[in-house]
Amino acid sequence: MSSNFITNKEKFLSDIINGILPKTDAVDILVGYFYYSGYIQLSENLKDKQIRILVGLDIDLHISKHIREVEAIRNEFISRNIIKEEYYKQFVHIFNDSDFLDTAEKLEQFKMFYGKILDGTLEIRKTLDPCHSKMYLFAYNDLMNEGGELPGVLITGSSNLSYQGLKGRLELNARFNDKQDYEEGKKLFDELWESSVVVASKDNLDEWNNKVMARIWYDKIYSPYLMYVRVLKEYFNIPTSENLLTPYDITEGRYSNLRYQTDAVQMAINALNNHNGAIVADVVGLGKSVIASTIARNLRLRTIIVCPPHLYKQWEGYRDEFGFTASVFSAGKIEDAVLHYQELVKDGEQFLIIIDEAHRFRNEYTQDYALLHNLCFGNKVLLLTATPFNNQPADIYALIKLFQIPTNSTLKTVENLGASFKDLINKYKKLREEQRVGKKTDEEIKTQVNDMAKKIRSIISPLVVRRSRLDLQGIPEYAYDLKQQNIQLVMPNDPEELEYDLSELKDLYTTTLDRINKSEGSSDDVYRFKAARYSPVLYIKEESKDKLAKELEDKTGVKFNLLLGRQTNIGKFMRHLLVARFESSVAAFQASLGYMIQSSEHMLRWIEQRHKIPVFKKGNLPDVSAFYDTSDDGMEEIEELFEKYEARGFFEIDMKYVKDSFVTDVKADVQLLKNLQEQWFGEDNMIKSDPKLDSFIRIVSKQMKNDPNRKLVVFSEFADTVNYLGKALVNAGLPAMKYTSADATSANKDLIRANFDAGLKPALQQNDFYILVATDAISEGYNLHRAGAIFNYDIPYNPTRVIQRIGRINRINKKVFDQLYIYNYFPTDVGEAETRTKEISTLKMAMIHAIMGEDTKALTKEEDLQVYFKERYRKELSRNEEESWDTPYRKLLNSLKGTDVYNNALELPHRARTARRVDKPKKGVLMFGRKGDDFVFKIGDASNPPAMISAEEAISLFEADINEKPVDLSKNFDAVYQLVKSSLFSSEVKDRNEKEQINALAKIKVLMSKQALSKDYLEDLAQVVRADALSGYEIRFINQLMPKDAPKLPLKISAEYLARIIGYQNKVDDGEETLILSEELQ
Repeated sequence: MSSNFITNKEKFLSDIINGILPKTDAVDILVGYFYYSGYIQLSENLKDKQIRILVGLDIDLHISKHIREVEAIRNEFISRNIIKEEYYKQFVHIFNDSDFLDTAEKLEQFKMFYGKILDGTLEIRKTLDPCHSKMYLFAYNDLMNEGGELPGVLITGSSNLSYQGLKGRLELNARFNDKQDYEEGKKLFDELWESSVVVASKDNLDEWNNKVMARIWYDKIYSPYLMYVRVLKEYFNIPTSENLLTPYDITEGRYSNLRYQTDAVQMAINALNNHNGAIVADVVGLGKSVIASTIARNLRLRTIIVCPPHLYKQWEGYRDEFGFTASVFSAGKIEDAVLHYQELVKDGEQFLIIIDEAHRFRNEYTQDYALLHNLCFGNKVLLLTATPFNNQPADIYALIKLFQIPTNSTLKTVENLGASFKDLINKYKKLREEQRVGKKTDEEIKTQVNDMAKKIRSIISPLVVRRSRLDLQGIPEYAYDLKQQNIQLVMPNDPEELEYDLSELKDLYTTTLDRINKSEGSSDDVYRFKAARYSPVLYIKEESKDKLAKELEDKTGVKFNLLLGRQTNIGKFMRHLLVARFESSVAAFQASLGYMIQSSEHMLRWIEQRHKIPVFKKGNLPDVSAFYDTSDDGMEEIEELFEKYEARGFFEIDMKYVKDSFVTDVKADVQLLKNLQEQWFGEDNMIKSDPKLDSFIRIVSKQMKNDPNRKLVVFSEFADTVNYLGKALVNAGLPAMKYTSADATSANKDLIRANFDAGLKPALQQNDFYILVATDAISEGYNLHRAGAIFNYDIPYNPTRVIQRIGRINRINKKVFDQLYIYNYFPTDVGEAETRTKEISTLKMAMIHAIMGEDTKALTKEEDLQVYFKERYRKELSRNEEESWDTPYRKLLNSLKGTDVYNNALELPHRARTARRVDKPKKGVLMFGRKGDDFVFKIGDASNPPAMISAEEAISLFEADINEKPVDLSKNFDAVYQLVKSSLFSSEVKDRNEKEQINALAKIKVLMSKQALSKDYLEDLAQVVRADALSGYEIRFINQLMPKDAPKLPLKISAEYLARIIGYQNKVDDGEETLILSEELQ
């Protein structure tokens, strides 16, 4: 016996076999696993051979790892048909779900493979019993067999018919050339062959074609409409866990199971699992808190909830009612939440962080945001907000950064999340500058801002669960579910206008408004309120600005230009605030006058005693006497007190830098405010009654009489007004209660629920109160739908707030009224209005201009004004209640379910492709794939590199008519197809650091050179900075840090925090990848 061992070291088995094949007529192969990759290695030399392949175990094990092995079927009497069916399934799986055959070259080789089955020169069988043996028999042709004395060659050993077995890894095989060895091996093979199951041969060609060829994408061009329907089905299908607990299950029937809510729960859980974050942004009144609580119960993670103070008790209630483990922190206590998390968290543990009214944390340069980022990152983050798209790009970016690494995002809607958002942020800044200088019209600005909002929506779409009432009406399964549960949706009426007459107060009212509403460029000599005390930086001497800027930055880290911008805005804001409180009520105006006088006098005393201007970034400015009256121990204790305030952002500006006119203007402001205080509230004041209040009492009394079942909610922006109005209504004998954040007791909340919540059991409902007077502390989180109207007691300059207010009485769980009303309340002068009935009264217009700003200046007619407020409301309502982009697609998909078209679309194999000659905005090869449970769309052509596109854009490109016919693939298809496919699941991860990040990296390099901190810590910090994974506040902290203060850095940015970020960064690419289908747009 002679033999040669083959190990794939010095010689590859494939080379030896390819050397033998030209001398042979026939080949018999027995292997445990048939890997098509192995057949390809030999295919050229197998073209003219008679081939029998006997598979002992399975088809390609590596590729079909999720297919059940025949070996696992334990029944010894297993049906031959089951064996055959298993093999067919596996072959189809290999073809449709592996990348190995998906090239033009491999398709040519498969064509030859299939051709050999057709002409009978290739036959594949499966052994009846599992067999792991490997044997290759090569029958020599007549020229080589020496008259039958050398019939062939036998090779046996460890190699399967695979690329790895033939050349890719170390194997141990032996070659036998003796006649006896060959004939003995052939006898064994023939015995196994006779008892085997036919899988592919000329004799069962129909079965092979039906079970394999018909189910693979080879040599087929599919209907564009079927491709479109398949995309809709894949993308909009909501995979639901059988173990999902619903609100009804959790609360034992206290909450209903609404289909749109349970879908939202599943969609958000999927997003949390795929991206570590989700945004639940259903419009006001659709139950975001219920959805979030159901998510928390299903995830069974320890939970931290961050919410506005007025919702604290409500969230404790949800936690108890839905039975999940959570700690609730108000938005001002984030540092406590971080400490709580650090005390509890175990290695590798994820928390769920729920942030209610998440839009409050849209500025990444604040300390609160930095703390929140520390709390959130690496955990699962659920953001609740009704306005995810209506903010500027930087706001949305800050929210996404709470759980995403911008340079290495799990989102597959853009190539690089950070780069895309930074482009949008820069475009937005440029647009606002063009608006400021008048380079673009308001209409152009609006169009471009809407385009940006659409782009943002596309980028973050995998994270967002957002439905409007129009969606619930438009998506058939939701509409049907609501109808079955007897729930009807109501769209509120447009706002109506109510007026009150100022009568004898007209002159004082008009004069006051003129004095406090500073008109830019006024030519008269009348002094008007400047709010100078709030803008001292505007009075810095021109020649001193550079010196002061350096001094401030060196001593306090405060940038002069930022301070200048902030104080310019705060001066305007305080003037606007005084006007708004004046319009709101005499009580609010009186309180503001007193506060502003006191604050300005504090400032003057400070300047007098210290010859410096105090600036306090956080908190009320203390009276200077609080420093000098604290002790008799002299300056040492005073300086200690100063240091405490400085730690909270307090600093001073020396008066040598400030113009004399600052003190002059502050004194003039004080005198003006005191004069107004005397005129309105002094001993000789003209006010004998409050015409706004008196008129309102008459209106409400009439409303109660005409519609006694329709309770009312009256809103004011200011607590002073609510307290004043609430007391006055009670004194007038009206059944009213008032509510501000100061009234947020459990007893008051129970009273509100009993009197205004229609969802409460009838036996628990009360009628002690008909009117609820409240601030916007109640415009989130309360069900008030026993009320059928809201009154805006102040002029509603913020339409978003009006939408939130109406949301309190427009709840999903129970319809009470067919119509809901909104009333706005304006001052007017009856005498003037009687003589000029078509025009807006001068006084009324002056107030509206002061409150609403420049865009009301063109209004002259009452009809124009009414249309203006209605249009503002409708515009905001349409932004909130607009139909989502995907609703028409979901409606179509729903209508097709159960049809032949739908079923045929489901039969399309993975990697199906088609070509179309249609008018679409983009051309090239469009590809649709899935990674884990998330989807990706990419398009490329011969001229441009492949680029990710959003689902909204991609589905519009896939959209087709049912009668559209496909065309042939172009000759360039495969080249572009391979290019797009090779990058389908990858994205651009290169850093695009901005100046701040570059400066921070330079600072870290300096700290490294000085060995100021651990090298490992600084290297981790540099990695996280390069990834743009820190907050803006933390980056600025690094940049402002002096080397001598290096030990403060790990206290602000801990090693554990960095490790959490890096750990998440390393997990980003998890998830199985599947190419679903492709389309060539010609």
